[in-house]
Amino acid sequence: MTPADWQLQNIWLGLGITIAVFSMYYAVALFNNKKTANATDLYLAGRSIGPVVNSLAASSTWMSVATFLGVVALIQQLHLPFVYMWVQLILSVPLLVMLYGASLYRMEVFTSVHFVQTRYGRNTAFLAAAWMLLIMLMYMVGQFIGIAKVFEVLLGLPYTPSLILSALVITGYITIGGMKGATYNDAIQMVIMMIALIVPLAAILKAMGVPGFWFPPLGYGSLTDTLLERIPTFFDLKFEARFYLALFVALTIGTLGLPQLAQRVLTSENIKSARKVVPWFCLWVGLMFLGTYALGFAGVYHFALIGQELTPEAADKTTLLLNLAYNPDWVSAFVIAGVLAAGVSTIAGLMIGVATVVGHDIVGVLRPHLSEKKQLRYGYFALAGTGVVSLLVSLDPPAFLITSIFWAFGMCATAITPMVVLGVWSTRINVWGAFTGSLVSGVLYILLSPYVLPGLSVGTGLVAKLGFATSLISVPAGFILTILVSLLAERLKGDEAAQERGRAQELVEKMHGWAHVTRTRYDSSPWLLILAAMWVPILLWGLLPW
Repeated sequence: MTPADWQLQNIWLGLGITIAVFSMYYAVALFNNKKTANATDLYLAGRSIGPVVNSLAASSTWMSVATFLGVVALIQQLHLPFVYMWVQLILSVPLLVMLYGASLYRMEVFTSVHFVQTRYGRNTAFLAAAWMLLIMLMYMVGQFIGIAKVFEVLLGLPYTPSLILSALVITGYITIGGMKGATYNDAIQMVIMMIALIVPLAAILKAMGVPGFWFPPLGYGSLTDTLLERIPTFFDLKFEARFYLALFVALTIGTLGLPQLAQRVLTSENIKSARKVVPWFCLWVGLMFLGTYALGFAGVYHFALIGQELTPEAADKTTLLLNLAYNPDWVSAFVIAGVLAAGVSTIAGLMIGVATVVGHDIVGVLRPHLSEKKQLRYGYFALAGTGVVSLLVSLDPPAFLITSIFWAFGMCATAITPMVVLGVWSTRINVWGAFTGSLVSGVLYILLSPYVLPGLSVGTGLVAKLGFATSLISVPAGFILTILVSLLAERLKGDEAAQERGRAQELVEKMHGWAHVTRTRYDSSPWLLILAAMWVPILLWGLLPW
């Protein structure tokens, strides 16, 4: 395949399907805009979403364009066994619901930053809000890059015009619809994604002569012998064990703090409904993740057979190139709609997260007497402003679009997850420990990132460039500092720390649903010290030269 073949030949067909899909998104957004009467409607869809729709919306938000394009590109380029990654990613929402989703729901908070404000006070909440905005911005950058690359294939435009066009279209419909519009659109987009991945992949595998083409997630197995003749090392582990441990630390622990997933739990009708989201989520995400790996495998097989190597930038288009090679234009056009759905759904969740942090967690705290109507206005401004900032940052993209997303996961695992999870399960964690742990570990993560101070980055070559290896140092540091500084502050702060502990005892027991507060249920310190000690060898291992 030459670059001339990397574009949809019938542009009008692709435009027609894309315009039809986006018209549907705008219609849903406009319909639900009329139902957005207050902040709860804008940010949490009025807490009215059932488990099946919510599971589809959560899955859609989670999949992102990184699944359709970025991970397929890494499989294509690095021949990594990413089935390992899927297992830990599927763990994320069950863990989120079990570890703190139900507790935050009982508190009736809007976001994890709102929880931080209630648990630790406004200064720590402002720090958490700053980290959240940075995390969501970097996560969103990867989505905009991927969607721009789709528009390149669709319209044959250069990268920058494609980026500007996609950013304007997407920001518009999300700003109109709010969380309720985004939720129903996300559910629709998940259905489109599943069809656009699984059905065309079945056709590709059938064209390759695969007997099990009828179930693409596992049907590619008959290709392995042929592929191993050409690439004998495909299934070998390419990096040392620390690379895979860092991937687990960044992605699984990082997911627990991601705002767009936490908000999906909080949009549920009740806690029982939120728990029912979990099995449905695992089913949808499991099918998509297995299908994505099969697609990546098919991409490696195809380009190995024709003896063509792709650049990292071209590898991001593997999903589209495979369909252009094996399927008719109308199928490729529908796949493009699926990829757009993947990116748009994640951007929707992130933008709603940004609007909530700005409108509710920052403006609402600084100006608590502001009317709900004006808070809504700030939220809408934040939605639109986020699209503009993401557009500007995306103008100079990294080689792999998934790099900024990996970086965001690592930052979330470092600066957000420790203070949230520990704050839910221990009354001994206080404002001094949470603030210090988050600030120091977050700054450490940034300084050790390969794009800030390359001489200090963790690992070398591709390990460093992917951005998440730093989490093997910063995440243990975040947990250890949060725990030890909290316990030390109890000794140094005296009465002030005692009052803080008493308030935490009442708050934590109530958020777990206890009617009678004993002040002893979550007040033990030995398990905190054991947890801190468990992180020490991981920290030391991460500090060793890679």
